[in-house]
Amino acid sequence: MADTKGRETAAGTVENGIGAAWSAPSWGLLLGLILFGLTLVLVQARDEPPAPRGADAPAAEFSAARAGDVLRTLVGDGRPHPVGSPANDLVRERILAELRRLGYAPEVQDGVWCSYDGPCARLRNVVARFEGASGPGEPGKPGTPGGAVLLMAHYDSVAAGPGVGDDLSGVATILEVARALKTGPPLKSPVILLLDDGEEAGLLGAELFANRHPAAREVGVVVNLEARGTGGPSLMFETSGEDAWMISRYASAATHPVTSSLYATIYDLMPNDTDLSVFKRKGVNGINFAFLENPNFYHTPQDSVDNLSMASLQHHGDNALASVRALSEENLAAPPAGDAVFFDVLSLGVVRWPKGWTLPLAVLALALTAIAARRALRRPDGLSQLPQIPRRALLFGILGFWGTVVVSGLAAFGLYTAVRGAMPYNWVDRPQAEIAAFWMLGTALTLLIAGALGRRAGEVGLWSGVWIGWSVLGVAVAIAAPGIAYLFVVPALIAGVLGLLTAPGRLASALVPGLAAAVLWMPVLSPLYGGLGSTALIAIGLLVALIATTLSSLVPASGILGRRWLPLAALAVMAVCLTMAFLSAPFSKAAPQPVPLQFQQDADTGQARWLALGGRPLPGELRKAAQFSTNREQIFEWGSPNYRAFIAPAPHLEAPGPQVSVLEDSTVNGERHLRLLLTSNRGAREAALLIPKEAGLKSAAVDGAEVLLVQEGRPKGMFSAIGSITLPAEGVEVKLVLTKTGPADLFLYDQSEGLPPAGEALLRARPDDAVSFQDGDTTSLVRKLRL
Repeated sequence: MADTKGRETAAGTVENGIGAAWSAPSWGLLLGLILFGLTLVLVQARDEPPAPRGADAPAAEFSAARAGDVLRTLVGDGRPHPVGSPANDLVRERILAELRRLGYAPEVQDGVWCSYDGPCARLRNVVARFEGASGPGEPGKPGTPGGAVLLMAHYDSVAAGPGVGDDLSGVATILEVARALKTGPPLKSPVILLLDDGEEAGLLGAELFANRHPAAREVGVVVNLEARGTGGPSLMFETSGEDAWMISRYASAATHPVTSSLYATIYDLMPNDTDLSVFKRKGVNGINFAFLENPNFYHTPQDSVDNLSMASLQHHGDNALASVRALSEENLAAPPAGDAVFFDVLSLGVVRWPKGWTLPLAVLALALTAIAARRALRRPDGLSQLPQIPRRALLFGILGFWGTVVVSGLAAFGLYTAVRGAMPYNWVDRPQAEIAAFWMLGTALTLLIAGALGRRAGEVGLWSGVWIGWSVLGVAVAIAAPGIAYLFVVPALIAGVLGLLTAPGRLASALVPGLAAAVLWMPVLSPLYGGLGSTALIAIGLLVALIATTLSSLVPASGILGRRWLPLAALAVMAVCLTMAFLSAPFSKAAPQPVPLQFQQDADTGQARWLALGGRPLPGELRKAAQFSTNREQIFEWGSPNYRAFIAPAPHLEAPGPQVSVLEDSTVNGERHLRLLLTSNRGAREAALLIPKEAGLKSAAVDGAEVLLVQEGRPKGMFSAIGSITLPAEGVEVKLVLTKTGPADLFLYDQSEGLPPAGEALLRARPDDAVSFQDGDTTSLVRKLRL
């Protein structure tokens, strides 16, 4: 066996029985890091959405300028337009007017639907259609089950903001697509346009259409448009049903595709929903687009026309129009079967393969890297005349890879905990410094570990340990989540092939697969913070370290530069970035802190309080304006323990509380049947009964619409909110069936938008870098009752 102690050459190369002639050059690591930096710049540039087209764009193409004009008309004076509000009615009338101007004959679907375990709403969906060109008896003929494309966005907003990004941008996109369809080539299949209501209240409009509209049976594929911010590329981030054929159609039509089966896989694991979720549960095929940048504007007054990127609107429209045209060419009633693994490469095109190929490709990558490592261990390589290396070198290489994964993960979590303790915010105004710090952390740890083990592992041992590790991860992920595995499998395949054609440890065998990994992984890292907030920093630190391991085999040859000075420089940059992050104001007028305010009063005792539902910490100006508690406290008996707020005493409001009148109370077959009239005596737009699990709620209906109750796994104390968020002046009729026949203890509340006059001082005290959020500033009256 060759000497295992090794020695350091003048160039810094560690020789473990490997001649210096076969080592990577001393400048290889520096070159690799430079190429990684250039790759990041290229990825960021390619990640930008395409430039917006002007009003003079060809009629058959999408124009952000034309869509922007429509958008400004829809927005009007910029008031929020939640479901059931007068502003919502105005937006709907503008949508109808635009569709009629374009030559469509829109209809309004009017009905009541209820969210899971929660309130109901009266909804008004706008539906129109563009007929295809299919002849009689063909799959795309109007009325054919599963033969139409559904293009969908929601027009309601949250109460806190005008909802321009989320989702009037999607509505304006559809209206511009509707115009382009009239001037473009005929389609084989009809296109149904759905501008639905009540998405923010629980996907209610989509549910109403999917379950009650006659055209729902025609839907063969859905294209949904969403947003969680006001800028960035339009990501194709979710699929529904068997997606291989949809990906193929999208890939062939999109001019600037940004997509990955990684996004779709992760989104499936998240609790988030969009309107596509309604059709996904029904097994309908579909694809989902959204842009994610500027998450501070999401569901706030800053979600405005001025803050919306016209480039993002252009990309949204390009994707929507191309997808509708491409998908309509398929036989939607009987599309091809099969799922795909897919990803774009620098937005130039989409690589895809059948999902079933992923595990065999992962096993092949493991076999190739293992063979390359084994050849280096056993005997001279006929291609490169590589001398034999000790088996212990491979063990240290494997230890280096897995040690890097574990140490960087723990270090990223530790640094995140420290940063979050000092800056307890999920999104900040300028996160670049924080993000850069975690990039530097992952890079530094990888270089330090490779440098520490390089004397024993050598270049070949480090290369073998890294790429066998990547291949093992590829196999594991291919089994657990095939849609993500390409990130490991593709670089490992390239490494395995080069390891056999050249030699493990050579410059090409490290740089080429390393650059492949960078090209695949860096676009994934870019949207993480926008989508997940500060928790993404842990993943960023770990994943950057993983990418950097691809250069580990270049560290030994780099000598003291790679083992000491480069990692120390990375740590120094990390420290500078953290200092900048700590010294920077976390919020600004352009990127404000969400701090919604609520007035809440016990309708029976008259005791009132202010609630600051956001703000960690609470802005000092607000704390001075009222005697808010030092810490956030649980605020509702019926709410989650995690639903907490700062609390301050408030003056009594002279206003009548909500009321329930018993219209009928009977016992049938051991069950209690109640028919109630729920009203708000002060004209609030929302009211509900909060019924605990202990009351034995079996079924509920509001104005004849059944509430879908969550029956399984309901914890003790969990409440169902049975009522209406579009409460008419005359109230709503509520029917309940309870398994418990005795008296039941319930809560009753009503809620209106805005604070009472006494809240003006609080609104003035809320600083410019803080805004309302989600449901907005509200007034709520609550009472406890026994029925």
